[in-house]
Amino acid sequence: MSRTPEVVSKLTESTYKNVMEEFNPALRNLVNLGKSYEKSVSAMTLAGKAYFTAVSKIGENAIVSPMSRELD
Repeated sequence: MSRTPEVVSKLTESTYKNVMEEFNPALRNLVNLGKSYEKSVSAMTLAGKAYFTAVSKIGENAIVSPMSRELD
C-alpha cells in the first residue's frame, strides 16, 4: 500500500507531536537538572576561590609573624 508524500508528512508530524507531548515533561526535567548543575558548579567555584583567598591570607600573615622570623 503506497502512501502519498502528504500523507507520510502528516503521519510523521502527528507522530512527532505525540512523542513530544509524551516526553516533554522529561525534557523539561532534564533542562532543569542541567540548570541546577550549572548553578551548583558556579557556587562550588566561588567557594573554592574564597577558600584559596583565605588560605593565601593566612599564609601571608604567617610569613610576617614574629614566630616565623624566629624559625628562620
